[in-house]
Amino acid sequence: MNPFLVLSTRALRWLAIVLPIVFWGGVLVLRSVLFPEQASLEGDLFALTVIGLGATLFSFWIFRIVEVHEAEIRRRSLQLAALHNATIALTTELDLNVVLQKVVDLARELVGARYGALGVLGHDGQFIEQFITSGLSAEERAHIGAPPRGHGLLGVLIREGKPIRISDITADEHSVGFPPNHPPMQSLLGVPIKFKGRVIGDLYMADKLASDDAIAVFSSQDQEVLEMFAAQAAIAIENAQLYRQKQQLAVLQERERFGMDLHDGIIQSIYAIGLMLEDTETRIAEEPPVAMTRVHQAILGLNEVIRDIRNYILDLRPQRFQGRDLRRGLEELVLDLRANTFLDVSLTADNLEPQLLSPEQTVEILHVAQEALSNVRKHARASAVELDLIRDANAVVLVVQDNGIGIEEGRRDGLGGNGLRNMQERARSAGGQIQIEPGETIGTRISLRIPVGDSKLPL
Repeated sequence: MNPFLVLSTRALRWLAIVLPIVFWGGVLVLRSVLFPEQASLEGDLFALTVIGLGATLFSFWIFRIVEVHEAEIRRRSLQLAALHNATIALTTELDLNVVLQKVVDLARELVGARYGALGVLGHDGQFIEQFITSGLSAEERAHIGAPPRGHGLLGVLIREGKPIRISDITADEHSVGFPPNHPPMQSLLGVPIKFKGRVIGDLYMADKLASDDAIAVFSSQDQEVLEMFAAQAAIAIENAQLYRQKQQLAVLQERERFGMDLHDGIIQSIYAIGLMLEDTETRIAEEPPVAMTRVHQAILGLNEVIRDIRNYILDLRPQRFQGRDLRRGLEELVLDLRANTFLDVSLTADNLEPQLLSPEQTVEILHVAQEALSNVRKHARASAVELDLIRDANAVVLVVQDNGIGIEEGRRDGLGGNGLRNMQERARSAGGQIQIEPGETIGTRISLRIPVGDSKLPL
């Protein structure tokens, strides 16, 4: 931009005073040189013409400066309003995965970037542990391959912890190039995400969007806004992490409580029944009626223990294996997996009509989901798994998709182990079909389809 169009208000005030005086003096000097006579019509016309032309040009220039300033004020106001709305949007979420994706999506909108990424650093603060992108489709992201660890320009931001703003990525001395299938990128804006002085991640924005075909670069105002947003994002990320830790702690505390209850209640009851049966054994020969009575009491006691164990299981996993609420059962499975692994687990579930599935079908579906998630945890070497419960026109479909190493072809038909065979059997018991196949790009996809309504298969 022309530097004469970005003058401060103070400079404009002095120019509005000084320039007319200087200009008027210059006109008088020029008139006296060209028209020496003190009073002449030609001299007066010349002076008026020059003064009018100068005043017109000066007015256009001043108003142009005012227009540029007003446009900048409007742009800044819109950007600050967007920053305010983005900050509010972050406060409405507590799920860590949702917060991370929202951060990078909102940041990209704030500065008008074509691409955006959020690199979450590991506990050592040296390398990227999680990399969330925006502006790329899932297919494009998968074709790029493994996420970056923090080399090249990304590593500069990690090591120095200071914002970077580059107009040409490929020309920078720290650039190490792009991996295969990576979209070309020109400009880069990166800022650290800091919480209490510690860098927990970095925001990377690439390719500033322009209103025309011209190549645009990120401005200092873009950097300022992104730094303010990063400060708010750090708080939102930390809150989401604390919320997840609180959930995990609640699960562990609940398990500990149940363990104590089991030990102090059920185990003691079983021990007492054992002592009763030992005493009964000594009475069988001499006091058969008494022994028979005590055996009957032991049976009643064992039945009571079985009821207690069943109640404890139902309290630990509400309605999960009782066929009353499939969605709640899946939520409990997801919560359990999150609490015991470092996997990113997400669940999307359509609402199902009451009585759509029988209690037996619900139990079988939950067992299939449990076995699928157990396989992901033990064998997939995955970092994320998604569950989708879908209600289409004539079936209920459960899809479990991970991003791990995939499953060998010889194991997909259920021959690889008891777990896969059990899933096949449970699918048939529920009147449905299960399909185990590679994911669209990586990992394994397990689809369980249970027909409902007129399309039901015979059980």
